Amino acid sequence: MINPLKSIEETSYTLHHPAIPPSINGMTLTQISDIHMGRWVKPHHIKELCTHVNQLEPDLVLLTGDYVGYNKQDIARCADALSSLKPTSFAVLGNHDYWADAELAQAMFEPTPITLLTNEMVVHSHNETEINIIGVDDHVTGHANVAQAFQDHDPSQRFGLTLNHVPSIAPECAAAGGHLILSGHTHNFQFNIPRLTNRLAQSFGVKYYAGPYKIKESILYINRGLGSASWPWRIRAMPELTHITLQHGHHPILEFNQASLFGVGSR
Repeated sequence: MINPLKSIEETSYTLHHPAIPPSINGMTLTQISDIHMGRWVKPHHIKELCTHVNQLEPDLVLLTGDYVGYNKQDIARCADALSSLKPTSFAVLGNHDYWADAELAQAMFEPTPITLLTNEMVVHSHNETEINIIGVDDHVTGHANVAQAFQDHDPSQRFGLTLNHVPSIAPECAAAGGHLILSGHTHNFQFNIPRLTNRLAQSFGVKYYAGPYKIKESILYINRGLGSASWPWRIRAMPELTHITLQHGHHPILEFNQASLFGVGSR
């Protein structure tokens, strides 16, 4: 059997940003994206991943969509596996979740400790300091509504942490006040050969497809995802788990710290 998660790149960054209050310096975020449970990624893989994340004890876990491939029967299995996450967790849906069964996906998150955000904002408190967590719904299927999601967010008053599956609308999220925007969706095309990958992105009209980008005073980070709905093979674009530490700074900078490897599903 093919196990695409036997080797996962765990990337670590520090976000320096003037909108981050010094009182939450050191707050840690973990991003999980594009699980695509189904043919190759199984429930025991995700349970092992959650155990690993729990041991790291991040302050927040952020899930940025595409929990399944095409089979709606995998939605319950994925939600059940993710329910073992212990840190406070927030999520948005992706296009594959809509294609499988969006109503079922929304229903399956309800009994879990994960808060699903659909074009809405919640206020989260850390060290007695409030930040806004904004969840933008899926853009591919026409459900994204940036104005609605950000309607109660004042970027001059609170740090805006944004979850948005499809990175192509990140400029809209940045203009609305998303200081850090976490996305997935692209998988870095599942191969990273710079000139060829850049040409492919240009031919598709894709401007944002992997890693960090600075959009005016905002930072976009695109996680490469864990699974795949099409094929499991990757070339120099490994499955990814991302960790970001927040730090007050004078200018928006996402500083790379380190990368390491771990795997799940050895049995």
